[in-house]
Amino acid sequence: MERPIRLRRSILSVPANREKMVRKALGLPADVIMLDLEDSVPVDEKEKARHAVVEALTASGWDGRVRAYRINDMGTPFAYRDLIDVVEKAGSHVDVIVVPKVNDAAEIKAIDYWLTQMEMRLGIPKKIGLEASIETAQGMLHVGEIAVSSSRLEALVFGIADYGASVGMPSGGISGHGDAEEGTTGFRWLFPLSRMVMAAKAAGLAAVDAPYGDFRAPQGLARSCAVSRALGYDGKWAIHPDQLDVINRAFTPSEEDVTRSLRIVEAYEAARARGEGSVAVDGKMVDAASVRIARVTVTVAEAARRSGGSGESTA
Repeated sequence: MERPIRLRRSILSVPANREKMVRKALGLPADVIMLDLEDSVPVDEKEKARHAVVEALTASGWDGRVRAYRINDMGTPFAYRDLIDVVEKAGSHVDVIVVPKVNDAAEIKAIDYWLTQMEMRLGIPKKIGLEASIETAQGMLHVGEIAVSSSRLEALVFGIADYGASVGMPSGGISGHGDAEEGTTGFRWLFPLSRMVMAAKAAGLAAVDAPYGDFRAPQGLARSCAVSRALGYDGKWAIHPDQLDVINRAFTPSEEDVTRSLRIVEAYEAARARGEGSVAVDGKMVDAASVRIARVTVTVAEAARRSGGSGESTA
């Protein structure tokens, strides 16, 4: 099974009903632009926002960025229309659909079935990917099952504010999105962050961290990025354009990482050519998971260097 490897260092969430913000986003250095139909859109504007998503996705100016949109969660009366109204009119222009507040693998499976039927009926040439946002205690409890629920799934996303609320944590900070987490209070996120990234990587998925709420604190954002990057995360959501450069720098593989990854991939391919089933690099055995991580590192580094490149490959 092959999944796209997409450049996901920075994901900018943009309210789909704010046309000026959407146009501005297309000129920003975000790897993924996610048009939001969920929290940022009032109930009485949901239908209008779906039409705006279609217009934005089919417009020019994306320049290879990942085209994503977030539906409302499956416990609302809006999710099915978010899927049908957008995919039927712009499905061939959708790279990824973000599913919020996923509590059970059945939610992803249901969306997979619907998308399969629509793709067949409409003749959409490529499979639309999915990202599952883990935002509750229930979702975190079932994260391993969610991670292997569909071949469409490409990434897991940590939803810090709703997760904290679901387990009764005091929010703190400005927005509840991980800001003002100094000293020992920051340790409270290590378990859910580690649990989610473990489930993601075991299933061959990307892992994306939650946004950092205080966009006026670049040093705090950099520290937050450093923690999630050290845990194995591939990128982070942004809530403000000023955060993008900091996030992109933090999640761009270092030259040392790229060099070692190239050695792993080259050694693995050479061993396969000789008919050997195992290979060692720098005195350490390399398994299939290590090879995939190395390939992802190389692909992401190459995509990050390309100007106007698609940022997508397969492995």
